[in-house]
Amino acid sequence: MVNAFESLGLDVEALADEIGVDIDIFTDTAGRPPRDTLGRFWRAALRASRDRHLGLSAGEVWHPRADHLVILLLTSAETIGQGLETSFRYQELLSHGRVLSLDKVGELHAIHVNKVEHELPITVHEIEFIAVIVLKVLRFATDGRFTPREMQFGHPYRGNIQKYTHAFGCSVTFGHEQTTILADEEAWALPLAHGNMALHGQLRTVAASLHSELESYAFIDIVRDRIKLLLPRGQSNIEAVAEALHMTARTLQRRLQDDGTTYRALVEASRKSIMVGCFERNETPDEIMRHAGYTNQRAFRRALRRWNMPDPDDGSPS
Repeated sequence: MVNAFESLGLDVEALADEIGVDIDIFTDTAGRPPRDTLGRFWRAALRASRDRHLGLSAGEVWHPRADHLVILLLTSAETIGQGLETSFRYQELLSHGRVLSLDKVGELHAIHVNKVEHELPITVHEIEFIAVIVLKVLRFATDGRFTPREMQFGHPYRGNIQKYTHAFGCSVTFGHEQTTILADEEAWALPLAHGNMALHGQLRTVAASLHSELESYAFIDIVRDRIKLLLPRGQSNIEAVAEALHMTARTLQRRLQDDGTTYRALVEASRKSIMVGCFERNETPDEIMRHAGYTNQRAFRRALRRWNMPDPDDGSPS
């Protein structure tokens, strides 16, 4: 991301200063930048560039290289399918959550780009950037032979279809349930140019050891995603979420405490994330309340003041 922004002529150190972080948090390949820090960085870059297709533009100038354990796991496997299955198993070593997942859609293989959100919602620019770099890594791993069948985006069409088809080299469609790269069996079985099963086995052992220290994050993300799903339905109580996860409320609360957080903290963070996204989409006050699970106007306005958000009824800061 940093290298891509620099290639676009953006002053990345100034962007980092603007959001109050050290640029090293993004360039340390042994670390994982916090989700909301990434979100603030993307928003600062968007303001500076004024590029409504910033994600695609950044993806186009980004150059893939095997400089991380997760990427090496992919490129050292025998085939694309095997490399993806192994590397995705340990992707939290690189990302802030399970951003990518595998599935089947009919006869096609699917790579889903998931929205793992904390207080800030994922922007379309981040989604489009991730989709481009995944495709570029797969082309890098196969010496350019990998071609997807179709690129499906979860967000609406945003204009300039030529820019999308140039970036992905296939049919690009919008407004789907989620963002997905579709590939046929021939592409899935492509041999990797740098496959080395002896190295692959050694890397898996290292990855498994490192990943075992991060398992708590996966559980917190699962709970947060379930809260976001149930909030608009008015089911934000811990009992409803615990039932959806097939455990008791007491067990859920204990596991969260063991992981250094609480159910109430996750509900608050989820509501804030939802409301930020609603404001960015210029939704009405009623829509914002419904999505965030508020049924009481006073509670809704207290939340606006607590998070220093504008009151949508009067357009002025609360």
